Amino acid sequence: MQVQSLTGQWRFRRSEEEPWNTGTVPGGIYTDLLENEAIPDPYDEDNELDIQWVGKSDWTYRRTFDVDQALLSHDRIQLHCDGLDTVTTVRVNGEVVGETENMHRVYEFDVTGELQEGENTIEVRFDSPVKYGINRADAYDYDVPALRYPVDQPARSHIRKAQCHYGWDWGPCLPTVGIYRDIRLVGFSGPRITHTRTKQEHFDQAVALGVSVGIESTATTDGTLSVSIAGTEVAESIAITSGEEEYEVTATVEDPDLWWPNGYGDQPLYDLEVAVETDETTHVETDRIGFREMSVVREPLNESDDGEGFRFEVNGTPVYAKGANWIPTDALYGRVTDERFEDLLGSAVDANMNMIRVWGGGYYEYERFYEVCDELGLLVWQDFMFACALYPSDERFLDSVENEVRDQIRRLGNHPSIALWCGNNEVEEGVKNWFAEHDHHEELADGFEQLFLDRIATVVEAEDPSRTYWPGSPSSGDEEPEPYRTDVGDIHYWDVWHKGAPFSEYEETEPRFVSEFGYQSFPSVELLRSVIPADQLNPTAPLMEHHQRNEGGNARILSRMADHFRVPFDFENFVYLSQVQQGMAMQTAIEHWRRLKPYCMGALYWQLNDLWPCASWSSIEYGGDWKVLQYVARRIFAPALVTTTETDEGLEIWIVSDETESIEGTLNVRWESLTGEVIETEQVSVSIDPQESTRVVTVDPETVIGERYAEAYLCADLESPVESYPSYDFFEPYKHLDLCQPSFDITVDGTTLTISADCMALFVQLTLPGTDGNFSDNYFHLPAGEERRITFDSNETITGDELKQALSIRHLRATY
Repeated sequence: MQVQSLTGQWRFRRSEEEPWNTGTVPGGIYTDLLENEAIPDPYDEDNELDIQWVGKSDWTYRRTFDVDQALLSHDRIQLHCDGLDTVTTVRVNGEVVGETENMHRVYEFDVTGELQEGENTIEVRFDSPVKYGINRADAYDYDVPALRYPVDQPARSHIRKAQCHYGWDWGPCLPTVGIYRDIRLVGFSGPRITHTRTKQEHFDQAVALGVSVGIESTATTDGTLSVSIAGTEVAESIAITSGEEEYEVTATVEDPDLWWPNGYGDQPLYDLEVAVETDETTHVETDRIGFREMSVVREPLNESDDGEGFRFEVNGTPVYAKGANWIPTDALYGRVTDERFEDLLGSAVDANMNMIRVWGGGYYEYERFYEVCDELGLLVWQDFMFACALYPSDERFLDSVENEVRDQIRRLGNHPSIALWCGNNEVEEGVKNWFAEHDHHEELADGFEQLFLDRIATVVEAEDPSRTYWPGSPSSGDEEPEPYRTDVGDIHYWDVWHKGAPFSEYEETEPRFVSEFGYQSFPSVELLRSVIPADQLNPTAPLMEHHQRNEGGNARILSRMADHFRVPFDFENFVYLSQVQQGMAMQTAIEHWRRLKPYCMGALYWQLNDLWPCASWSSIEYGGDWKVLQYVARRIFAPALVTTTETDEGLEIWIVSDETESIEGTLNVRWESLTGEVIETEQVSVSIDPQESTRVVTVDPETVIGERYAEAYLCADLESPVESYPSYDFFEPYKHLDLCQPSFDITVDGTTLTISADCMALFVQLTLPGTDGNFSDNYFHLPAGEERRITFDSNETITGDELKQALSIRHLRATY
């Protein structure tokens, strides 16, 4: 086999009359136009509005390449395209070799007879995705509805393209085109492997690894199919037919180390080598897999449970899913890098997460994303790419989706991190609620069943019966869409943000699994300044509102802030408090749902990352800096959680454990004034059973502190070998507390600083302006006289003196 890459420098232009420009493959039209200074940066100010013509235009990419006789000598030569976005006509030396209309497919075109020795030309013409969608919608029998956003282009559900390219309530409308992943020539003679699919059967001391191998051959021949993994080698003689067919071989691996999610064990990965050999040729494919059993358990907790649970089990161990939703890392995939995946997913693990949900409005992620999830132990809830819309159900569309799903399962199915295939994001909600009064609702509902309950489900069952297929998110799992049930399946809970309910409303909800919920904040002032001029840095300024895509979002942040804090008049403090407020909301929700364990077995907040600079629900802003929520997530997703809740009996203190062994330790309960006076202390010996949520003690604040609600607080801290963080309770809104202005004492040793204060400092923010890196902890409470050791992790070299000189501190009392 011979592979020749076609990536690198290409030329592109909009029409026959325009000159050729230099572009890059893999890449996209917007980044190529930016490199040629043909458009302004769409992220700056409101430039996005001025370049909507890009998505309404047709574009052509072209390059020349040399072919040698060695490649031409092969029996067959395929043009392999991992990512063409979206509607294309592909020509080689002027001849049409293929057409595409699905961004999410992997395409191969036979170019055996089209190439010549020496110079050749390849040309890919991209039709306007905007015009294509409109034309398909106009030709359809009835309107197919979709949610619309402040800046968008219509008819997105008619094109198999990342839905968020058409705008979302956190992203710009930039319907790009391009060769966004690898493109190459593949020449082969004799049999070649097209795909491998594995299934595992676990026994006490061994795993039977079944390997299904797709083999394509230009002729009938005899051969040997072999599998090698973890010191085990198996070879079988096979009769290879002309065309493409699947063959099976099983290798029994003795006592392999098992792959576990983050927090439950290690992530050993094994090299799997599959080879097909004949007398004349050999083709070898390698992959990395992990040995693990994966299931979604749906059964009642006990006889009195009228619903059914929804929990992931890995190797027979229940896993409380802790994590966040994932969107594409950039609106312009020409800016996507492996380093972004590594940094963002590394941050997820640093925050004690064990699951990432790849949301259905983007695209199936790049290979490096899944590799990193395998390496770090992040389970992947994988949506298929449908979101917040209803979809066509004609044969052309359904056939395209079938091929898409098959392509992606074959591409991704061997990754141990993939935990579940999910049909869509909020399409059931569209059927049940948003579009229930549509004139063609019956046809649309029938189309939903054809697409998600028939076509996709059938492909998943054929390609990957080892994993659960979940018809949508949220879903009850029943054939009759019922996305709002809390006693079965998963839910999306948005009453607090979208309906303006108080944070306490989270504690009135008792779901089995929450796969979306969130609260917004602004990104850092530094990021906002990079895209918005200084005179527009105001929550209600036009450009600030342009970078807020959820209608009324900025006003909602501001109005809720007035409930909790003394509203600042300084913009930097406003941004800071917006992030503190977001962390408060998520802490309220997640601590409650973790206390409900095992009734509730998962909380995935919306969202981990951003794809441009904006106000959003993210915990990591565009560029990779942590917001307050990311630090809060580390604390509330810790293996042992100390958490409190108010009941009629008093203030209950709970410990929630995700450990698989008992926790032995001491719960230290301390009542103290904001100025450092110790009012009362109590120590409680605890023994927490594995994976249990346990109420440890109930206290009565009035008995201890009397009327000192504005000047006293409670701290509950678990002393044990297991990672946990103190829980603080205040008995008045923050705006009513009698906070003093603290003085800080700081010492620095290398990149470690020790900080203390002479009175309670709340939400202490440490920043090093102009330096790339994160602190080991941030936005923490610092009681009077207590020392906190914090390290700064950065790729840049910084001395202790530089750190101390550049360090900036903000805290709640400093905002007014």
